[in-house]
Amino acid sequence: MGSTYERGFTIIETMLFLAITGVLVVSILVGTGTSINIQRYRDSVISLQTTLQEQYSEVINVRNTVSTAELTCDDNANVTTNQSAPASPRGQDDCVVLGRYITTLNSSTLSIGTVIGYIDPTIKLTSSDLETLKLYKLNIIPASAEEYPIEWGASVHRAGSDTPLAFSLLILRSPSSGIVRTFINPDTSVAVQNLTDLVTTDNLTQPLKACVDAGGLFGTTKMAVSVVAGATSTTGVEVLGDGSSGC
Repeated sequence: MGSTYERGFTIIETMLFLAITGVLVVSILVGTGTSINIQRYRDSVISLQTTLQEQYSEVINVRNTVSTAELTCDDNANVTTNQSAPASPRGQDDCVVLGRYITTLNSSTLSIGTVIGYIDPTIKLTSSDLETLKLYKLNIIPASAEEYPIEWGASVHRAGSDTPLAFSLLILRSPSSGIVRTFINPDTSVAVQNLTDLVTTDNLTQPLKACVDAGGLFGTTKMAVSVVAGATSTTGVEVLGDGSSGC
């Protein structure tokens, strides 16, 4: 009775199979990793947009983040609080909550605080929003200061470069008309003691474009978060996509 032989895979065929399988596995892993990175990047962009939009909501709703304490301020708008003292009746305090101030601590962290203003009670307010706001001494309520680290290690840069972006975004609600005004310095982080310097006609006409860097994540194209000049509400904060960001 003759012997029978069963033909198996040769070494070359086995090596080809393993090589092809390895390439497929690597492709799947790379594709999955890229998709995750893209989603993380988009999340960081949307989160930044949402954070800036929230500041407009805070201004429009005029929420005092330290309302449980009595606030007093001197003629330079330096704020003190007294937790044990009763709060002054609404509208009868020398301190007026006017808005929010957002600036950069560094390219990956924002500083956000509630703006308080003091005006000499003998001064009459004008019909002009800008002129009225110029009359106020501005400061930040210390207890309101918070930091916002941009998600997933992303950072903000200037359009068309890798230079870290430093900006100042001052959102105020006019006491005379209730209209929200946005003052933007897209080039500098202004110190708190110089907030009044931001209240100018030029800064009312300045837009802000913050290009969001992926923080080392590959497979992504830069997007930007923009605050349009003269923004008065959350609709003024936009996301500029891959083709329109100019980043």
